[in-house]
Amino acid sequence: MVPERNYVLLIDVGNTFFKWGLYRPSATGSARENRVESGHALLEEIPSLHVQFAKLPTPASIVISNVAGTRVRATTIRALEVWPDAPPPYWLVPQDAQCGVVNSYRNPAQLGSDRWAALIGARHLLGAVPAMVVVCGTATTIDFLSGDGMFKGGVILPGVGLMLRSLHEGTAALPDASGDFFAYPTQTADAIASGCQHAQAGAIERMFANEKRAAPEVVCVLSGGAAGAVAPRLAIPFTAIDNLVIEGLYVIGQTL
Repeated sequence: MVPERNYVLLIDVGNTFFKWGLYRPSATGSARENRVESGHALLEEIPSLHVQFAKLPTPASIVISNVAGTRVRATTIRALEVWPDAPPPYWLVPQDAQCGVVNSYRNPAQLGSDRWAALIGARHLLGAVPAMVVVCGTATTIDFLSGDGMFKGGVILPGVGLMLRSLHEGTAALPDASGDFFAYPTQTADAIASGCQHAQAGAIERMFANEKRAAPEVVCVLSGGAAGAVAPRLAIPFTAIDNLVIEGLYVIGQTL
């Protein structure tokens, strides 16, 4: 049992995984430096999380990013009922401006809460530099921050897993099998895996080259569950950060 303290519970509900962590509040440092406990589960496994949560103290605050819809939101609320005296969770909705980042979306609230949190996390960790924020998950997002904290916009493309599945489901002959990356694949499964990883890296490198012409000091930060498959293919400099969404939620949690 973790001893009683004013911990903050951070939850990143994505399209595939539910990631959570218990953190010490701190005015300095990153979420990773102040992590006490953490874990993850598939969305369909959320109801079983009460077993793990029951071993933890009641959090003093709860901050959640949810992009999986209202059904998963309801399941998440039920999982949090293991702490009857916990405060109501703060469900992140992107703002016009928050934690040093200004939102240029036409309708700020329509920006994905995961993208917003990742931008805030990047700003906190990198400081006042232009940045290209890449999060590789079910979808891959590539977003741009100016040196003064303006979110300029970004793109969304299918992630590695979605690309693989679409080739299998959209064709009659391509197999649903795991392949490996090769410079010159000589079997179909490897050809698919290699092509999808090239496509991810190519999009990231193209966007980086375009941004570098406009902002020569731009840096690339890479995060997300599928980042490990993409990172070895990149021919540009980048900084890898374990979970930018959680890092952003941590920063937001300090302001609540």
